[in-house]
Amino acid sequence: MIHHEHAKNTSFVFIVGSPRSGTTIFGELLDKHPQLSQWYEPYFVWDRFFRRSPHDERTAADATNRVRDQICRDFERYKNKKKCLVLIDKSPRNSLKIPFILAIFPRAKFIHLLRDGRDVALSIHKEWRRRRSIVNDRDHRGRFRYVKALRVLNKFLARQAFGSDKLRALWFETHGHFINTSQHLNRLRWQGEMGWGPRFENWQTVYAQHSLLQFNALQWSICVKRIQRDWDLIQAQNRLTIRYEDLITHPALRLTEILDFIGVTGNKEFMDSLPALKADNYNKWKNELTENQLTEIHSILTPQLLEFGYAGSEKWLNQN
Repeated sequence: MIHHEHAKNTSFVFIVGSPRSGTTIFGELLDKHPQLSQWYEPYFVWDRFFRRSPHDERTAADATNRVRDQICRDFERYKNKKKCLVLIDKSPRNSLKIPFILAIFPRAKFIHLLRDGRDVALSIHKEWRRRRSIVNDRDHRGRFRYVKALRVLNKFLARQAFGSDKLRALWFETHGHFINTSQHLNRLRWQGEMGWGPRFENWQTVYAQHSLLQFNALQWSICVKRIQRDWDLIQAQNRLTIRYEDLITHPALRLTEILDFIGVTGNKEFMDSLPALKADNYNKWKNELTENQLTEIHSILTPQLLEFGYAGSEKWLNQN
């Protein structure tokens, strides 16, 4: 077994949270700091030995010596190539893997980015529909539009900073089956269907018994539940919860708090480099979800919404 000193220190930060909770923009903001670098969703590292796994949940027992060595090597390599003090990973599927990550990086720091589940369910639903439209798109002869799909793939690969990682990501996503779309990882992950986001345990049964919008709501709810369940496994000084709504309305204040938690200092140059955030980018569900859709997801979301103080409005509490 290879001994990895980096696994014992706090030079790795993991942003956890449901997809569409703002983790992408959060990671991009931190990436602008001169001492921080983001590794954008390196699933080809995390799931190298789990490509055929039926779901994305991982336990500490899954972190065998072989798995730990491979992941540590990859993270150390990337951190050294980026020459950063702290490396950040914002993969949403990591919400289902906290015990697994801790078995590999026991002193890592975790930031839970929490967002209103109604806005998250709406956004996840939009992304599923967008991706389905790409997969199902055909030209006038009924042929799959490969060029359009390749543009999407290229956008994904462009987020990898190094050519070697682009190739690894491409191979992981297609496994060499570039033409046969049924063999691409997205289809393999979802049993031949077009799906997106974290797959919780027993997702197949849940998917079959619920509408798509309900399933999307459950993706938020279960990610949040898993984080809550495993949160106390993390040392108190190594965990922090930030609300998305607070981040976009008070970015300077929240980022100062976050940088202090990570252990680096923010300066004027860093703060001035940050893009303007849409301070009103929340509560979209009020205008975009119909009454029938709100009824569909009400019982799924309400327990966590109440727990985190998001369900205070009479409109929501009286929904049935």
